[in-house]
Amino acid sequence: MIFFINANIQKNKSGIEHAELKRAALFRDHREPFKILLQEWSPLLHENIADAGLDDHDIINMFDYFQGTETVSEQIIHAEDIDFGVPIDSYEEDSEHNRTLAFRTIKSSDGQIRQQLVARVNFFKESVEKRVASTEMFDGFGNLYAVNFYDFRGFVSLIQWYTQDNKIGTESWQTPAGRVVLESFNKKNAVGKYEKSGWRLIEKNGTVYNFQTIEELTKYFLDLVNETYFDKQKPNIFILDRSHLADWALQNLKKPAYTVIHLHNSQAGDPNDEQHSVLNNHYEYVLWNANRYDAIISATHKQSRDVAARFKPACKLFTIPVGVIPSEQFDQAHILMKDRQSHKVVALARIAPEKRLNELVKAVGIARKEVPDISLDLYGYRDGTDNFKAYRDIQTAVHDFGLEKVVNVHDYTTEVAKVEKQAQIFAVTSIMEGFNLSMMEGLSQGDVGLTYDVNYGPNELVVDDENGYIVPYGDYRMLAQKMIYLFSHPDQLQQKSDRAYELSRRYSEQNVWTAWQALLDDAQSSWSTKMMCYADPILAGLAENGEAL
Repeated sequence: MIFFINANIQKNKSGIEHAELKRAALFRDHREPFKILLQEWSPLLHENIADAGLDDHDIINMFDYFQGTETVSEQIIHAEDIDFGVPIDSYEEDSEHNRTLAFRTIKSSDGQIRQQLVARVNFFKESVEKRVASTEMFDGFGNLYAVNFYDFRGFVSLIQWYTQDNKIGTESWQTPAGRVVLESFNKKNAVGKYEKSGWRLIEKNGTVYNFQTIEELTKYFLDLVNETYFDKQKPNIFILDRSHLADWALQNLKKPAYTVIHLHNSQAGDPNDEQHSVLNNHYEYVLWNANRYDAIISATHKQSRDVAARFKPACKLFTIPVGVIPSEQFDQAHILMKDRQSHKVVALARIAPEKRLNELVKAVGIARKEVPDISLDLYGYRDGTDNFKAYRDIQTAVHDFGLEKVVNVHDYTTEVAKVEKQAQIFAVTSIMEGFNLSMMEGLSQGDVGLTYDVNYGPNELVVDDENGYIVPYGDYRMLAQKMIYLFSHPDQLQQKSDRAYELSRRYSEQNVWTAWQALLDDAQSSWSTKMMCYADPILAGLAENGEAL
C-alpha cells in the first residue's frame, strides 16, 4: 500500500493538498492502491474529503482510527435532540452568533424564579439546517466546565474539560457510543507556560498506553498501519508530504517500509542561495537524517540537482512533478487570445507576504500608463500574518497607483480553469515556490507566463521567451515592461500562448506516471534486500503461561 502523510484536508486547500489530490487521481486511474494518512482531528474532515472528490476509504485519520469512526452513517443533530442531563424549559435564538441558548427554570429558596443557562448550542457555519457543531456547558454557578464538539456526521467526538481558572485541562476523544479512547492533558511547565503534557490511549480491551508527545502517538499509529498492510512480498510506501508530522516516526518504524521525503518547497531558507543559506526550518531535521530514508522526491529537475549537490545523499533522488494535466484536456480546442478578456492578468495564490502580490499590483500600475485597459484579478484566501499585512500591502499599492477599478481581489476559488481560460497572462511574484500548480494549470490553458526568476517551479515551468518571460527576482518594473510588450504585440502574445499549450505536455498523465513508476519500481526492487535484514520479533513463549503473546 502507498500512504501519503499529511495533517488535514481543509475546504480551502494549500498546494500540498492539491498535489495529493492530483496524485490520488493519477494513482486511481492506474489502479495503484493508496491511502491518505491524516494526523489532525477535524469535525469537518469527512465533509471536506467528499467535497474534494475523495471517498472515506481513501483516507485514514489517526483520530478516526482510534475512535472507530472511519465510516459512520450521517445524521443531523439539532439543539432539541440533545440530552443535557437536566430538563430544558426554553430555547433562545442568538442568530447573530449562529447559536441557540438552552435554559432551565430554577426556583430559589426564597421563591424567586429565574432562568439558568445550561448550554450554548453552536451551529456549523453555512448550515441552513442548524446542524449542531458544539455545546458549551455551564454549571449552576454559570461557570463553563466543558465543551462538546460534534463531528459533522452527527455525534460527540471531542470533549474539552475546563479547569477552575477557565483553561482546557483535559481533552477526551470518544466513540459515537461515548467510550473514551484517547485523552490529552494540559498543565503548566517548569517556566509557567501552559502546554500539552501527555497523551493516553485506551484500547477496547482495556490496555492503556501513555505517550509524552503527539509524535510518539503518531509513531504508534503508523506502526499499526504498517503492520495492518505489511506484506513480505511487496513494500508499504510512506510518502512524507509534511515532514514535521512524522519525520522522526518514519525513521523508527518497528517493521521495514519504503520511506520517502517529498520536498514541496525550497530546501533552503534563501531559495536564491540554495547551496549556502540556512535550511528551510520545515526540512532541516528531515534532511539531516535523509540517509535514513529510501528516497527524496523533488518536483523539478533543478531542485533534484541542487539537493544532490549540497547534501550528496545516499538515498535515491526522483524528480516527479506534483501537477498532472488530464489527458482529455489536450484534446480541447485552444482558446485564442482575441477570444479572451483583453489585457487581463491573473494570479492565483494565498494573499501572503511571501507571494509579494503587492509587487504584481505595482507592475500593473506601471503598465497601465501604456495599456490603459489592463486589469488584474487576484484569487486566494487571505493569510492573517501580521494583521493581514500582505492584503494591506496590496491595498496600499492599489491606492498609490489609483487602481481601485483595475485590481480585484477575490476569495479562494475552485473554478480555476474558468478563471485561467479568460485571462491572457498568468503572473508569479513569489519569494520561493516548490512547483506552483496554479501556474502549470494556467499555462496548460494557454495563459502566457510571467514570473520572477525564483526557485523552484516558475523558472522551469516558464521557458523564457517561449511560453512567457522570466525576469530578475524583485524587478517588478521589468515585469511591467514585459506586460506592455506582450499587450502591444498581439502576434507575440498568441505565439507564446500556442507554445504554452505545447510545453504543457511535459506534465501529461503519461509523463508523470512514468516518473512515479520509476520510484515504485525502486521500492519493489529494493524490498527483498530489506527483508533479508529483517526478522520478526520473538513472541512465542513470552506470556506468563508460556504461550505466545
